[in-house]
Amino acid sequence: MTNCSRPEASHAAILPHCGAATNARYTDVVRIFLIFLVFLLLGLAAFVLGAGGVDRMREVLSGRQSPQGMLRPGEPPDPSLSMEVGAKFDKTVFAPLSARCADNRVPVLMFHDIVKERGRNTVWFDCTIDELKDILDFFEKEKAQFISLEQLHEHLTRGTTVPRNAVVLTFDDNYQGFYELAYPILKEKKIPSAVFVHTNFVGDATGDHPKMDWPTLKRLESEGLVTIGSHTLSHPAEFEKLDSYVQRQELADSKRTLEDQLGHPVPYFAYPEGRGDDVTFSLAEEAGYTMCFTVEHGPAEESPGILRVNRYVHTRFKDAWKQSREAEIGAPAAIVTQKLADAPIRAISGEFDGIRLAMVQGGKPFTARAATTGRMSVGEFCRDFKAPAGMNGTFFVNADLRSADNAMIGPCRVQGEAEFHPDNDPIRLPRIKNRPLVLWNETELAIVPFNSGSMNDEASVKALAPNLTDCFLGGAWIVHEGKARSKDEIAPFAARDFNDPRKRAFFGVTAKGDIVLGASRDVITTEMLARGAAAAGVKEAVLMDSGFSTSIVFDGKILATGHTAKNLPSRPVPHAVMLLGILEKPTDAPTKKLYDDAESSLGKGSALDAQMSAPRPGDGGGGRRRRRR
Repeated sequence: MTNCSRPEASHAAILPHCGAATNARYTDVVRIFLIFLVFLLLGLAAFVLGAGGVDRMREVLSGRQSPQGMLRPGEPPDPSLSMEVGAKFDKTVFAPLSARCADNRVPVLMFHDIVKERGRNTVWFDCTIDELKDILDFFEKEKAQFISLEQLHEHLTRGTTVPRNAVVLTFDDNYQGFYELAYPILKEKKIPSAVFVHTNFVGDATGDHPKMDWPTLKRLESEGLVTIGSHTLSHPAEFEKLDSYVQRQELADSKRTLEDQLGHPVPYFAYPEGRGDDVTFSLAEEAGYTMCFTVEHGPAEESPGILRVNRYVHTRFKDAWKQSREAEIGAPAAIVTQKLADAPIRAISGEFDGIRLAMVQGGKPFTARAATTGRMSVGEFCRDFKAPAGMNGTFFVNADLRSADNAMIGPCRVQGEAEFHPDNDPIRLPRIKNRPLVLWNETELAIVPFNSGSMNDEASVKALAPNLTDCFLGGAWIVHEGKARSKDEIAPFAARDFNDPRKRAFFGVTAKGDIVLGASRDVITTEMLARGAAAAGVKEAVLMDSGFSTSIVFDGKILATGHTAKNLPSRPVPHAVMLLGILEKPTDAPTKKLYDDAESSLGKGSALDAQMSAPRPGDGGGGRRRRRR
């Protein structure tokens, strides 16, 4: 944690009323009808929720329901999940970090005092006026656009669009140097900024780093470019270690003092030294703050939550810009939505950009997991769920071939299960940020870079996808907007071995909304798989578990497999993606040959039992267990 405290600042000091009844009998009839209707609806809901298995899936996927579509960036959220549709943004109303802000990466910079030049009484986190000018010149050359705290807040909580190259400037500790040296430059350039004030020191003119007084703060606010936020009463060191009563007082009383002096709500806060823990963050919300800042480095959209928004120390301004731009490309920073078609399910075999692929396209997608203590082959999944086609699912935690564990990497929701499964591993979560979260409801699919702060619980994901039915975390986003992504573009947020040669598998969607389940027929790299998928007409694609797990099943036959055991058509896995719909038998020569030559997707016995008795890779005995992240 960066320590940016100066010595003098480190101590504590529904139905409308219709008038009188005029027709009692008519009113009684209406009341009885409404009661009957309520009980009828409750009974219907109980029946639907109680019905399980394949029949319920087919009802849902058949399109006979009337679902809402996905929400796109900038659209108002579903009223049952968040704010009222069309409501004007109110910065004083708490709202969590939204998944819909994931289409951008905004760096927030933290400054302290602005000084004329460095001397004996300056510290490393002071910024000279020449250094500030150089920083502003750098961002101007990069064509950055500076936005206010309120613009950032609305973007983070609603997904409201901000410029692709947005930057936010903040200044801690209420220094007079801001007003005398920084503000004239910012005012001339019409650059918005924020100042965080520790209220016990307002007007303190002692020492080499005097603080602004109340008339100065009011003057700044009146000119419209500066937002004033709280920074506690006394800027105590190690804030999170203080008794909760003291933290509450520092949070609430500083807010109250600022609001009394400025005459309006003050919803924004910066933790002293950027420090806080879960108790601190809870107390900040209790005090009425709606957006708070730490000094954890990272783009604002990748923050752990709206009460823990990332900031960069100003000396890291080039890193802040570089990392935000790299994340924008590497994630990529995009929210893709695609209406789902309901085309017949057909197999495709061909060579695309020199890559031999076996694919299944069309149908309605759904996912399933094996039992908690079991795994199944894709053929067994398709048999049990009466699905004409399917593929192995996404990555799972325990890669041991003989394991029966079904814990997934990243959040997961499958049809037929009421439970949403978050990924709560604190070590793994930072490693899987910006991997593609794939989610859909009955009519539309979305892909968005994953952030555990806004996408690791059901309510947050449903804010992006009302009537959510399925979601899983892909291994990497390999095709975007119809273009294959390069190794260098994929690498920042993928596992270290993402490009190792092996049988590779992908889940994708075309521009027409057809789902595509695909796999290589040869050992290739992920970069090669991306090229093949793009050449095959896939608009968006994510990497699925590969190697031994690779399995494409069509009409009870295994069209592609990464497995080699004679009595095991494909490796048992905990998760599968399947397609429901009308199946069309192949008629073109390459696909018909692949289909005719393909073996049954089912072995003689249980795939899990066969796997347990199969030799391990390596010398046929020990083998090794891959660790996944």
